[in-house]
Amino acid sequence: MKFFFDKFINEENMFDLYDLKKLEENLNTFKIEGEKEMYIFRGNKRYIISSSIFFIIILFIALNSIYKIVSGAEKATLIKIILITVLLIYVLFAFTSLIRYKIFIKGKEIISGKLKINMDNIKSATVKIDKVKGNRYDRFLEIVSYDSRMIKFRLNIENQLLFLKIIQNNIKERFSIKN
Repeated sequence: MKFFFDKFINEENMFDLYDLKKLEENLNTFKIEGEKEMYIFRGNKRYIISSSIFFIIILFIALNSIYKIVSGAEKATLIKIILITVLLIYVLFAFTSLIRYKIFIKGKEIISGKLKINMDNIKSATVKIDKVKGNRYDRFLEIVSYDSRMIKFRLNIENQLLFLKIIQNNIKERFSIKN
C-alpha cells in the first residue's frame, strides 16, 4: 500500500543529509536531459511542510485569541490586540516568503531575489554541511567569487541534483563536495 508521503521519499530529494559521498556519486551519474535557457528551483515540499507547521500553530493561537475576544470570553486589551496583529503579520510575511522562495539559473547567471552571480565570476563552489541555527545542520552550496564575496545557498530546494549539476557543468574543476 502506498502512503501519501511516498512521493516525497525518493533518492533525489531525501538522501541522507550527512552522506556527501552518495551525493557525489549521484551527481556524477546524473545527466541533464534537454537543456533549457532558464531553470527555476523552489523550496522542496518537505521543507515547506515542516516549516508551515510552525506558522499554522502561531496562526491558530492568534485566531483562537480573536475568537475568545469576539465571543466575550476574554477582554480586548490594547496589548492583546497589538500582539495578535503582530502575530498575524508575522505569519503572513513568513509564509509568503517561504512559498515565494526561488532560485533561477538563466544562462550563466544564478539569480535569487536581488542577488545575481555570474558563473564566470565564481572562484569556487563547495557543497558542505554547515550549521543553520542552534543544533541544526543542513547542506549548503558555498560560493566564493573572484571579488572575495562569499554566498551560501541552503540546498533545501526541489531537484537539488539538477541545480548542482548545472553549476558543476558551468564551472568545471572549481566545483567540489567537501566530505
